[in-house]
Amino acid sequence: MRTRRQGEGPITVSEPCERSCPHYRAARQAHDQDAPPEEVAGHLLAAEPTGLPWVLGVLRAAARAAGARDDPGAAVPYLHRALREPLSDGDRALVLGELGRAEAGGRPAAAVRHLTESLALLPDGAPQRWELVPVLADALTRCRRGCQATELLDREARALAGAGPSRGDLAVRLDVRRLLTDLDDRARRPQVERAVAELESAGLDAPVAVRAAAAVRATLALGTDADAERVAAQARRALAGEPPRGVALAAAGPAVQALTWCDRQDEAAAFLDRVAADSQADAEPAARILVSMGRSALALRAGDLPAAIDTGRAALGLLAASRGDARMAPATATLVCALVETADTGEAARLLALPDLARLEEDRQWTPLLEARARLALTEGRFDEALRDLLECGRRQAAWRQDNPAVLPWRSLAALAHRALGDHGPAERLAQEELDRARAFGAPRALGIALRAAGTVAGGPRGRRLLEESADLLERAGAPLEQAHTLLELATVRHEAGHTRLARELAQGCRRLAQQCAAAGLSAQALGRLRDFGARPRTPCTVGVHSLTAGERRVAHLAASGLTNREIAQQLFVTRRTVENHLTNGFRKLGIAGRRQLPEAVRSLDAGG
Repeated sequence: MRTRRQGEGPITVSEPCERSCPHYRAARQAHDQDAPPEEVAGHLLAAEPTGLPWVLGVLRAAARAAGARDDPGAAVPYLHRALREPLSDGDRALVLGELGRAEAGGRPAAAVRHLTESLALLPDGAPQRWELVPVLADALTRCRRGCQATELLDREARALAGAGPSRGDLAVRLDVRRLLTDLDDRARRPQVERAVAELESAGLDAPVAVRAAAAVRATLALGTDADAERVAAQARRALAGEPPRGVALAAAGPAVQALTWCDRQDEAAAFLDRVAADSQADAEPAARILVSMGRSALALRAGDLPAAIDTGRAALGLLAASRGDARMAPATATLVCALVETADTGEAARLLALPDLARLEEDRQWTPLLEARARLALTEGRFDEALRDLLECGRRQAAWRQDNPAVLPWRSLAALAHRALGDHGPAERLAQEELDRARAFGAPRALGIALRAAGTVAGGPRGRRLLEESADLLERAGAPLEQAHTLLELATVRHEAGHTRLARELAQGCRRLAQQCAAAGLSAQALGRLRDFGARPRTPCTVGVHSLTAGERRVAHLAASGLTNREIAQQLFVTRRTVENHLTNGFRKLGIAGRRQLPEAVRSLDAGG
């Protein structure tokens, strides 16, 4: 069989001898019987190249079928086999592009090679080019080659802009991707402000440009003297309008984070619900990741630890298919923090020890993982290790210009570590710095945490006043888990002042909130304090309306409305096993036998819970 010379068109090779190639014979027979493409392609994988047009068509069709069922890895062998066929430059470019797209999630380095070769073969102006450029830029970023990604996006955007008005929208979308790439590149971070202004000017009224610029401005403002309301206003602009798709969906991530950090949880949750509902039909992976990560973070802040863990595990499962995705770090950090609160330190430690996570890269998205590791160390009494990690958090936050207690309360945690080590001077300094910054920003939850750290370090009458302010603020902010932590510290201060009865009431309040949040570690601490205060605490309630977790309540309501377990799992972005567990626990606690009794039980839930 002769090979194609450079510049030649496709070669037609004579029909191979069926007697000498049983794999080809089986493929041809299956093809003639209209078998599914993947069945025919399975035989072709072991057959020699033929140059026959139908062979290439079947292999590409089989790859598309694998991609349609969310299994891009299964497409790779078919496309590699297609490349063994004698192809024209045009066909080779298309197959290389399809191969690179299939590899982009799990094998970004291979994707970079194949996508780069595809772009080199595609002529300027080819529509496939603008589909592949963002995929290549993302693969380069995952390979820690952000500068090359930026250069690629900049070059292709300029080429599009020069191609005429009809390509203007595509150019804006590439500019948005470049801006988001620069946001995660510390070397280029100082240029982001100028790039935002250029995007706003070039994009005119393009919704994707308006949204992306607002999302980036919200992120940048977190490191300035802006207050929570100003940051939230920018985040709202980024999330306004129809549920985003494509690059606009990528820009929504920072905006959801900003709203969450500004204590606009209801607004962030409403946006995620819209994205979830909009993505049910096509289940875009980026949408599912955004929703799972966002809901996990919101559930942790709301004190719904089971939901934080369920959605956190779902997010990691989705991200596992995307090798090199930096979002794995913050998703893991949220899950680790929830696990630490439930006293599941074993799983938390195993997650932190995973090879892909233990290296703690310098990217801004890795800093929350460093803080999560410090929280685990504090829980286990390794105060020196915790302090080292927390001070490194501070260095990184300052370098990334995102040193805000609403983003990471590293000073509050470091103050507690210093206090445990007997270093009262540094503890007081860090706690006061955190308190000043939190008051200036104005996010209630962050301020409540800072007040608790300052009150714990100060002790005495001043500490009591700060802790009382913290407890009141956190209750109004709807942060029951953080409120419970404050009540435990306030109980200790009250007991030291001789107010034993009030100390017991506060510790009991902490225990009640901790049980509602499923915070086993904090509940055990509260039980120990109650015994230290001379109380005889009752056994915790394990049945009835008040014993339900927030996740169990939510699943019960959805099941009572008639949704199946599969539909509930899809709506909440959790596994069906999680839904089944919540229902089983809910039936037991409510004292009912099954689904038929749920509507009446839910009415009692609404009345009593």
